[in-house]
Amino acid sequence: CLHFPTLIASADSRPAALFRVTRSLLKGEEVREPLQGRAEEFVQFLSDKITQIRTDLDSTWTIPAEMPRASLNQIFWDDFEFVTPEEVDKAMGAMSASTCLLDPCPSWLVSA
Repeated sequence: CLHFPTLIASADSRPAALFRVTRSLLKGEEVREPLQGRAEEFVQFLSDKITQIRTDLDSTWTIPAEMPRASLNQIFWDDFEFVTPEEVDKAMGAMSASTCLLDPCPSWLVSA
């Protein structure tokens, strides 16, 4: 029988096709589950999970008797050192041009 050697040879540089041929030789044809209705099942599962998480959060949430609040009346400008535009330029020039997703403001944007 030359059918399978031909299939294997035709899948020479395509690993996915070669695995399909190998799987069909070892397991035979698998009956695939129809996809119709799977999206609805997933949406229902996700919706139920979100509801469960919200319920669990609501049941453990307690409001303290007194909520601490930040005072907006006190601003401590004396704690900051004033810098000149030249010092800012010098600091920006010393920065690496590489960026990170966590950068609040990428250096390429500021130095442009």
